[in-house]
Amino acid sequence: MINLRLSPIFHRAQIQQRMAPIALFVFITIQSLYIQDTLASESLCVPQSFDEQVELEYVNDGDTLTLKDGRLVRLIGIDSPEIDFQSPELSQPYAQEARHFLQRKLQLGQRLNLFFDRKKLDPFGRTLAYVYTETGEHLQEILLQMGLAKTHVYQNDYFWECFNDVELTARDEKLGLWSHPDYRARSVDELTRDDLNHWGEVRGVVTGFERKGQHLWLILDNKFYIGIPREDSSKFSNILNLKLLETSVIARGTLYYSYKKWQLIASHPSQISLQNRP
Repeated sequence: MINLRLSPIFHRAQIQQRMAPIALFVFITIQSLYIQDTLASESLCVPQSFDEQVELEYVNDGDTLTLKDGRLVRLIGIDSPEIDFQSPELSQPYAQEARHFLQRKLQLGQRLNLFFDRKKLDPFGRTLAYVYTETGEHLQEILLQMGLAKTHVYQNDYFWECFNDVELTARDEKLGLWSHPDYRARSVDELTRDDLNHWGEVRGVVTGFERKGQHLWLILDNKFYIGIPREDSSKFSNILNLKLLETSVIARGTLYYSYKKWQLIASHPSQISLQNRP
């Protein structure tokens, strides 16, 4: 029998061949963990899990998507400016920019992950969801970061505090729509009859409190009244304290004029944003 002595180089080649799949597996695992950690650190408003994976068919506007199965998905927790499809030139400022951003960001047929809140459908039958890409990017959060949408809570409020912080940063930096005068929060002296019974934003300094009827009234600049229903007051525990006096705030809601006073009713703490942030 012929005894062949294999060279050390041949032995090293055999070992490398056996080790290659293991090295590749370790590399992929480490890379995957790195990507997950990076995404987790980049996104602030992250759920513990997702409820459904879907495929994108069409971007309708800055806060509405059409899925392959025909469903319409409304991005909850935010409002992007409205597009006038009949007369595009009449669209609200930054409406087209919000839609174009999503069209560039997403690909038709792309898989998206949905996370649902308490209420899954709106009155128009649209699916209400927080929407994420497969790489973990949160569409609502990105739109708020870029100033292409505003926060708006209607029943579903899982991420309202997170969204509020993201929006306030965009406001402070005057990004996107926050650079446009149409979206500037106004003082009470700037309000007109055109604002009656419309959703608006008012800025001012807290000058007092008043308990009257079924509401606790927060008074701005001694002339604008924010009514908080007593049954909802526990929701505002992080806001309603004596330290709130002389604090600058932005209040949002439907504006009324009653008993010679401008006022709005706040049923959710997202309607009052503190401007003197630490």
